[in-house]
Amino acid sequence: MSTIVTVSANPAIDLFLDVPAIALDEVLRATGVRRVWAGKGFNVSRTVSRLGHATVAMGFVGGFAGMAITAGLAEEGIPTDFVNVDGETRTNVMVVDGATGHHIKVNQAGAPVDAAAQAAFMARAAERVQPGDFWVLSGSLSPGMPADFYARLIELIHGRGAFAVLDSSGAALRAGCAAQPDLVKPNTVEARDLTGRDVKSPADALDALAAFHDAGARRVALSLGADGLMLSDGAECWHVRPPAITVRTAVGAGDALLGGIVWALAQGMALREVACWGVATGSVYAMADELPPAARPAVEEMITRLTVTQLKP
Repeated sequence: MSTIVTVSANPAIDLFLDVPAIALDEVLRATGVRRVWAGKGFNVSRTVSRLGHATVAMGFVGGFAGMAITAGLAEEGIPTDFVNVDGETRTNVMVVDGATGHHIKVNQAGAPVDAAAQAAFMARAAERVQPGDFWVLSGSLSPGMPADFYARLIELIHGRGAFAVLDSSGAALRAGCAAQPDLVKPNTVEARDLTGRDVKSPADALDALAAFHDAGARRVALSLGADGLMLSDGAECWHVRPPAITVRTAVGAGDALLGGIVWALAQGMALREVACWGVATGSVYAMADELPPAARPAVEEMITRLTVTQLKP
């Protein structure tokens, strides 16, 4: 079996504080507290693990928060291979209004990653990457990291015969596309950043897919939120829509969607099935804020409820 390796260049602890109501200039008392070992790559590792595939989480961690992340992922059964850095891994805080469901989230910048730590990571990646493995490079870059970090990692992965997936934004996404990743997973905001146009219609979405292909991506999974996913390899294109569901949270659902896509690719599925597994996995996650420990039966049931349309790329 191949290994699905995830890379979180700027992980975090997400601290969720539930309050009866958000009010300014007052002392709020939390009625619930939850800590999540956060990083888009960690979310993908959780997803593929619960779908039954071997995974390893890589990235950069530092300080007490980094130790907590390492221990927390180990408790979840997710192996890690981190490069330690000076400084403290960031903690992001989300205050959730229990009356309305609205929230305020504050993200820290993250601990700087210097050139020595980046070189150590590249050396470790070169030792680990194996032909046929799948590498998922996701999230923002830490302070001190150049925009082409993911691009250089993609070149390394391709040089060893492995499959590279990119889920980032801004300059890191543009530079990464130039390295011709096997798949990119933008959302509509990231598509607008690349094309300069909002995605408001199916025609807009097809134009965005074409733009990412032109930028270098071999496959493009354009996440459309409640409207599902468009997945294109340049020769064929599928639009998969979820059924009407009660969404508990959209936070992390896109990462679960990507996990479903990568899991299906690792099984050698055709493009249509890959798109269905992605949307179904993201939908199951969104309904419960997590996947069940053995997720495949729930995802397979959700697949029967999807609407699937083939489009011309």
